[in-house]
Amino acid sequence: MDITVFLAQIWGPIMIALGLGIFTSRSHYVKIYRDLEKEPFAALVFGMFATALGIMQIGAHNAWNTLPQILVSVLGWGLLLKGLVFIVAPRLVDRSGNRAIKSGLLPIVATAVLILGVYLVLVGYA
Repeated sequence: MDITVFLAQIWGPIMIALGLGIFTSRSHYVKIYRDLEKEPFAALVFGMFATALGIMQIGAHNAWNTLPQILVSVLGWGLLLKGLVFIVAPRLVDRSGNRAIKSGLLPIVATAVLILGVYLVLVGYA
């Protein structure tokens, strides 16, 4: 099995669930973020975990030839960068999260995540 397809099979269902979750339980996701914001150690552990997973994915898949490869590679790099920001600049994460919640962008983000998830499921399972 191609690594792009394998990673699409992992990312796709997660992103569909996340997109639907934000639509159906927005307040729950805001609460998760707020709780993480109150627990610096949890945010640090999340950052370390995300950084490690990002490094692993980039090590296994850093291809930029086709759309599915580009999307999967961007997700790996995004995971790495998000983890590093959580470790290096946690206050930036707090401020950015607060702005995102107040701006009303969550439905737009949820839509984008849902569409990307459906596309990756099609790539991974079709």
